[in-house]
Amino acid sequence: MISMESPRFYPGSVTFMALATIRRERRLPLPGKVRVRRGETVEATTVLATAEQPMGVVIVDLARPLRVPPERALAYLRRKPGTSVRAQEVLAARRTLLGLRTLRVRSPVDGEVVAAGGGRVMIRTGARTLEVRAGFPGVVVEVIPQYGAILEATGALIQAFWSSGSDFSGVLRVVTSGAEPLRARVLDPMVQGTIVVGGGWIEPSALEQAERLQVRGMIAGSVEVSLLPRLRELSFPVILTEGFGRLPMHPGIFRIFSLYQGREAFILHPPADPDGTPGRPEIVIPVPTENPPPPEPTGEVVLQPGLHVRLLREPHRGRTGTVLRVLPDPQVLESGLRMWCAEIRLDGEERPVRVPVYNVEVLRS
Repeated sequence: MISMESPRFYPGSVTFMALATIRRERRLPLPGKVRVRRGETVEATTVLATAEQPMGVVIVDLARPLRVPPERALAYLRRKPGTSVRAQEVLAARRTLLGLRTLRVRSPVDGEVVAAGGGRVMIRTGARTLEVRAGFPGVVVEVIPQYGAILEATGALIQAFWSSGSDFSGVLRVVTSGAEPLRARVLDPMVQGTIVVGGGWIEPSALEQAERLQVRGMIAGSVEVSLLPRLRELSFPVILTEGFGRLPMHPGIFRIFSLYQGREAFILHPPADPDGTPGRPEIVIPVPTENPPPPEPTGEVVLQPGLHVRLLREPHRGRTGTVLRVLPDPQVLESGLRMWCAEIRLDGEERPVRVPVYNVEVLRS
């Protein structure tokens, strides 16, 4: 008799911890030069590594204007790979029979000769300096040769859902007492230059008021998707912890912000996954400790009883609960589809609901 085991499911996960040991890899997209050493203490603005990114290249034929076979052209090259060249400067020259005439090839652009072969040279026409900064204060625990470093810090970590901007930092100022909407009336001149935190969704009036008061940034649970174009026009970035719509911030996340009211927070944007999926925005709140706290959880999570999860689709989108069991066989849904499901007891309710396993994410706290 053949034993058939139920398949395992590995849903996505989101982490929010009030205190953890946090490690993050910060690296360049191409090889360069690392500027820090292992054990070095860095600030958020510390440059960890730099690289020169080519902006364009020009291929120059030598063989034809010198009237020689390609394999002989490099013998007349005056500017070798690795040397700079100015526009109209002679790249190669050859005297003709009896030395009565000199054939010359001039560079069409300013740049650097980066390669030569096959009767041609390649000139890099310009470059821009790329740099990767620490993004948050910490200690270099490992150097990644030519690319960057791995940093370590202790503090709070919150993985959010979406961000309208790039890396930034600021002092946290919680302006709501819970999950009520973030409205203009809760924003007074004291929020100027701070990161405003609200436990509910953002009302349009709050965006206008925050713009007038010149806040550093805004963090909330959600916002109506119709406001997306407006968010991209703002002078400050907006971070959403839950998604789009009218979803309140998870109580555990709101408690962390309330706990660290007045501390500086650093918002990071990890690079996209290999499949192109953007990384979750992350909020790091450094908190010095005498003894190192436990590390943040890493790796995939198998969906199993006891896990705390958040539901991602209607009719329970945004609700949280506990997995009671993963059903052993595919279930027929109201739509008529057969899907693998889990039984979940929603927080605050007794009766479990049946949810497709692909519609949940694990909450790690």
